Amino acid sequence: MRKFAFAIALTLVAAPVAAEDLVVRTILNEQPLSGSDGMVVIVSTLTVKPGGRIPLHTHPGDEHAVIVVGGTALMPNGKEVAFADGTPIFFPEGQVHGGVTNQGDADIEIVTTHIVKADQPFQTAAE
Repeated sequence: MRKFAFAIALTLVAAPVAAEDLVVRTILNEQPLSGSDGMVVIVSTLTVKPGGRIPLHTHPGDEHAVIVVGGTALMPNGKEVAFADGTPIFFPEGQVHGGVTNQGDADIEIVTTHIVKADQPFQTAAE
């Protein structure tokens, strides 16, 4: 159950940019995946400011992330979840995630790594 809660809750990773700059993604590095034509690796930081919401979305590849600075988030099911610093996250290709709002009074900071198809949009809205 705890693993499920993390999987749902950790939709904080790899989020689309939200209105009013409450969710900010900064790409740190983007390179082709060695030995795999058509795939790219994108490493980013994601900052979710208080009140910031990550919309539901998918990616055309896998997403790996680590919550660097945690906090309390409101999940799509209405429950609040506290995320600890250092929490790892994984979403496989096509899995809908997001719908999470930072309920705390400080930023939640995440480092994300996406391994995605280079010829497709980075993300697709799912709401």
